[in-house]
Amino acid sequence: MLDVGFSLLGPVEVRRDGRPVPLGGGRQRALLAALLLNADLVVSVDRLVDELWGDRPPASARAQVHTLVHRVRRSLGAAGAVIETRPPGYVLRTGWAGIFVALDVSEFTGRIERARDHAAQGRPDEAVAEFRAALALWRGQPLEGASAVFVPREAARLDELRLTAIEECLGLELALGRHAAVVAELAALVDEHPLREELRARLMLALYRCGRRTEALEVYRSGRALLVEETGLEPTARLRELHEVILRGDRDPEPLIPVPERPRASPPTGTSVPAASAAKPAGPAATGSGRVRAIGVAVVMALMVCAGGSAAAGGFTTGVSAQAPPVQFVPGPAWRESPPKPVPAAFFGTTIGTKSGAMPGFRIGAARFWDSRTRWANVQPEPGRFDWSNLDRMVAGAEREHLPMLYTMGITPSWAAAPDAPRSAYDDGSRTAPPRDLSDWDKYVHAVVSRYKGRIGAYEIWDFANTPEHYTGDLATLVEMTHRAAAIIKEEDPRATVVCPSFGKLWTSQGRRSLATFATLGGYRSCDAAAVKLHPRRNIGRPEEMTELAVLIYNTLHNAGVHLPMYATGPGHSVPTDKPLRERDANNYAVRFYLAGLYARYTRMYFYSWGVQGLPLVLQVEGSAPTRAALFIDRLQDWLDGASVRSCGQGRANGLPDGVWQCRFTLPRVRGGGEVAVRWTAEGAAAMSLERGARRVDHLDGRSVPVRAGRPVVIGERPVLIRFG
Repeated sequence: MLDVGFSLLGPVEVRRDGRPVPLGGGRQRALLAALLLNADLVVSVDRLVDELWGDRPPASARAQVHTLVHRVRRSLGAAGAVIETRPPGYVLRTGWAGIFVALDVSEFTGRIERARDHAAQGRPDEAVAEFRAALALWRGQPLEGASAVFVPREAARLDELRLTAIEECLGLELALGRHAAVVAELAALVDEHPLREELRARLMLALYRCGRRTEALEVYRSGRALLVEETGLEPTARLRELHEVILRGDRDPEPLIPVPERPRASPPTGTSVPAASAAKPAGPAATGSGRVRAIGVAVVMALMVCAGGSAAAGGFTTGVSAQAPPVQFVPGPAWRESPPKPVPAAFFGTTIGTKSGAMPGFRIGAARFWDSRTRWANVQPEPGRFDWSNLDRMVAGAEREHLPMLYTMGITPSWAAAPDAPRSAYDDGSRTAPPRDLSDWDKYVHAVVSRYKGRIGAYEIWDFANTPEHYTGDLATLVEMTHRAAAIIKEEDPRATVVCPSFGKLWTSQGRRSLATFATLGGYRSCDAAAVKLHPRRNIGRPEEMTELAVLIYNTLHNAGVHLPMYATGPGHSVPTDKPLRERDANNYAVRFYLAGLYARYTRMYFYSWGVQGLPLVLQVEGSAPTRAALFIDRLQDWLDGASVRSCGQGRANGLPDGVWQCRFTLPRVRGGGEVAVRWTAEGAAAMSLERGARRVDHLDGRSVPVRAGRPVVIGERPVLIRFG
């Protein structure tokens, strides 16, 4: 029997019967890695082309894939039989008669799962041994020597799995009282990953328990200074609380991943995990099995089905509700759809920020054109002359990906505006005033709609209609322009959707007054949908704050008698000046942007923006691989493909621990039917017991963990999917 070992956790290597196999160049190694990362799954030639070359494949890309497969098979010799040709591509089989296949990535993930199982069953020593065995498989930078577009993305994903395993392992070792043994290792890790707060918290705890309180405080001080300097953000609440406890020195810190106390009145479908009740001795030198057990319980609970995200304690509360007096407690979700309402693929939209016609390299459901130099001033640079080059490319690109399109109209070209009209925020010479002659507006609208009839499905009449960078005319004129545009659109393309101008600054009373005035003037009478800038108070705030803003917007429109489908078409105008989010927050917030939109019952959510850098949260730079945040959005869409939303809610009223948010869905029969729930927290973590029927928890990183009713899980800032049935 042949013994073949494939290694990806370091340089890409193959050993056949213990001897190294020459693999050739970086592209050959990349193709082998792509098949190994999808072992036992058919990988189409088209996907291999995308993974190897991205958006710029050579004309001979498909032929090169076949050549690369041939070369890899030849390098493997008799073991090359594990790579089968299976339309529409290839599959690498790990089970093959006469060939024993070992893959270090599979062994690593298998050992990690066994470690978590040991921890869940109260065997921390065995869990640590499995974690250490898994980590010993790493030989350096993953996928080293492979050359392809996908390599940085997958290397980052694998390294994140390694770091998460290290954090879990060290958490268990601290729970076992091995603080002195892990101090040096933690110090090296913090030096290598200075912004990773879980590692910093563990180092602070280890130093404190070794009697090195001053050093523990310095670890916090230096970390905070670095965090503020690089991101402008303060440490998480959990890290600040740990610092306060160490500063006072009057008790031993709480476990690294706190578990909320059980509420006095347990919710019907989920309960918080009780905190350890044994008293703990104070001070850094405290020892004894009582403390180990208390910390061990919390860490073990967190490892059972860790939902990711921050370990900060406490639930999310909006600023308004935090100051308001208690209101009537009403059990049940925030809202319910009966029958469940389908979640259309087009709900998951994004604004395209480039003009090449390229579309995202990950799954999205709809495209919006605004920052693609397709504005009125770009399309009609002179009276009577149209330049369709940019918009033609954008429409063709979206059509190739079968994406429904929203085209945003405006801003006024300089030739159509008054000579003294203010300049817009853009470099195309456009003006923020309405056109001097509204017939120029009519001709522009007619030209666009007649050219793209049946291709562009929706038109947003103006962007940011109440900000001086975009519109300085009066709202009565904007209402007139809206009615005229809607009439032209419906005459030319009756099936097209007319989306009224988008309004921003809606956290302010002045912004909402503009919205109300436009409604009172009859602006929405000609529209099929309303557009708003839906975002947290600060553009980089937690997405759940958007649900509070959605209520303010709803109340404003409701009082004006307007009830239309809602489109969220972007953040606040200042978003390009905001500082980048931390990696963890960026990954989590990207997914929760869409979940908050579902919770708010919006019809379309357009993420801002695809293809460019310089924003707090980047999904993909054109020509580069998608970020992990983008891949998480892709996974969310896979979870909800064909699903219908049944309800959304949060906290005790929805049978959940305080701080936990949830939307429940039914799946179509073609996907096995049944019910699923997406759960997450806006801040921190909360433990609960799974209700009857729970059978599996899926994670955004691709992990899937079997579970059963009554099993404790920890819900965190990274959403998870719970499958029932």
